[in-house]
Amino acid sequence: MYDELFKKIKEKAKFVDEKLLSLIPEKEPKILYEAARHYPLAGGKRVRPFVVLTATEAVGGEWEKAIYPAVAIELIHNYSLVHDDIMDMDETRRGRPTVHKVWGINMAILAGDLLFSKAFEAISRAEIPPEKKARVLETVVKASNELCEGQAMDLEFENRDTVTIEEYMKMISGKTGALFDASAKVGGIVGTDNEEYINALSTWGRNVGIAFQIWDDVLDLIADEEKLGKPVGSDIRKGKKTLIVAHFFENADEKDKQKFLKVFGKYAGDVKGEGIIEEDIKAEVMEAIDLLKKYGSIDYAANIAREMVKKANEALKVLPESEARKDLELLARFIVEREY
Repeated sequence: MYDELFKKIKEKAKFVDEKLLSLIPEKEPKILYEAARHYPLAGGKRVRPFVVLTATEAVGGEWEKAIYPAVAIELIHNYSLVHDDIMDMDETRRGRPTVHKVWGINMAILAGDLLFSKAFEAISRAEIPPEKKARVLETVVKASNELCEGQAMDLEFENRDTVTIEEYMKMISGKTGALFDASAKVGGIVGTDNEEYINALSTWGRNVGIAFQIWDDVLDLIADEEKLGKPVGSDIRKGKKTLIVAHFFENADEKDKQKFLKVFGKYAGDVKGEGIIEEDIKAEVMEAIDLLKKYGSIDYAANIAREMVKKANEALKVLPESEARKDLELLARFIVEREY
């Protein structure tokens, strides 16, 4: 069912990549541009640019006119990954060493800043009317602000044992929802003047973005390790505050909370205790996962993600029926059916 969708994503990604890499060419200072090109060259699915281009089509526009705005969204996304990896001190991304691991933290910060500034250069190159260009710029700036606010909340959560469901949803709305929202909205702005259509795409994007992250958190606990590409329960090891964890702490009894806290975040940074082997760590993590299952926290989060996708696709019903609209609906469904 999804093969045709993946094929379309791949085809449109070629056009996006051509423009993207032309904005960050191999030039002096070589080290800066090598660092900035590192993640774009590593691949990635280019889902957000696909959303921009397909949203433009879904409202009757020409997707070719949205290529530079789509590139801008992808540049913002990659900039956020560079800086996220520094904050989390992650060593790999997309199967390659992270930017700061190869070029050092200072150069990685500069590379991220360059990607961020190049996003606005991309918008300036868009072949659309000035008033639309200004609105695309406004939308991307707002999303960037929200992204930073969400990331700041996520960092602040690290200093606390628990967060509420409401706090988590606010954080993730900024950290992942905002850029998906902007992707769909920007496509709408390029393709139409119909405010009802643009707002519907914005609603779709926000809900899909939030669902995407919640489903990632679910997969961390239930997916096959080989497909996932990391140990199951990595978020528990790191002490990551997710919707699942928030639900657990709002429903568990005190005894089970204390049991969970003994493991939660115990192996942040994969630092192993003296004499503890990987199998022992896995056993502890599985006990913590069993506690989450006991209170239905994983199922709760999975159902929320599915409900958000349903809400997203309901919003698209105001758009005329088209192949592009179907592709957006299919992409949303895939997000909560994927296994990795």
